Amino acid sequence: MGLVAGGLVVAVGGVLFMAGAETDDGESDDFSADTSEPFFNPSQRAWGEGMCESMASLKALQTDSAKKADTFAGSPASVASTYLTSASSALEDISRKFAAVDSLTRIPDTERLRASYLREIDRVRPEVSRLSDADGLAGLSTREKTGRAERVTSLVAGIKEPNPSWNQLTHEDQWFETAGNSPGCVAVRQAEHAKSDPSQPSDPSQPSEPPEPVPPLPPAADGASLGACLDGACEVRVMKPEADIKVGGLTLEVTRDGSKVTVVHTYPSGGAVRVNLSEEGARGTFGRGGDATGTVTVELKGMNRNGAVLRINSSLPPG
Repeated sequence: MGLVAGGLVVAVGGVLFMAGAETDDGESDDFSADTSEPFFNPSQRAWGEGMCESMASLKALQTDSAKKADTFAGSPASVASTYLTSASSALEDISRKFAAVDSLTRIPDTERLRASYLREIDRVRPEVSRLSDADGLAGLSTREKTGRAERVTSLVAGIKEPNPSWNQLTHEDQWFETAGNSPGCVAVRQAEHAKSDPSQPSDPSQPSEPPEPVPPLPPAADGASLGACLDGACEVRVMKPEADIKVGGLTLEVTRDGSKVTVVHTYPSGGAVRVNLSEEGARGTFGRGGDATGTVTVELKGMNRNGAVLRINSSLPPG
């Protein structure tokens, strides 16, 4: 603490408040109106707001990609091309935003967090750029463009959150908590809340909590293209609550409810095999029955409330 113009400055967690001060004529100045408006250390405020804006942009891209992941099949080629161009541009912009946030070397966790995001983004950015290149898209069929778009949605979904995460740091460290309550960060949370529930007007005087984050799905080599399983080997993302997957002449009925994935194969005779997959790496094996040889193995590669990624391999003959 220190004396400034006869007043007392009290620092709490990087936030400065002015106490009442005696003026030259002996009368007391009332600073009570100022105490409700904290003064943030400029570098703390700039860092927090830069990170909040950058993280919000990344979250918006991942949310948009997840919504579009299952819409490319059956749509005109222009839908996939437009998404590819916008996703690549958005990822480049997000990388620049994180890179522009000032490094605060005196607080190591700030640089670890920023650098972790940059590494994850730059890990996928070259591949997204290659798949989205206009020259590379020229002359491709609708199916090929759709495949590229689905691959990009997988890459975007695969961008992982750092550990420790922003939420962990803001709950465990007062410096991060203060940075997270800067006006720019509060505005970002309010905007996200308004988007998630437009029927509820936001109260500018009350900081809103961000919605519970959804862990990203692992990448799927074949995106959401369930038709890739026809040849007996695929890695696909299932986004709908129910789906039929044809593998080597055998049909698997897939149902997911957020906590597990249920896979059922019904035999022509009327019998059925049902397998529940509820954790990463869980597997189920199915056969065609009768005199047919060979099996189909389904493995749960990952799952969240929005979808699941399945790895399927078959030794069944086609047909």
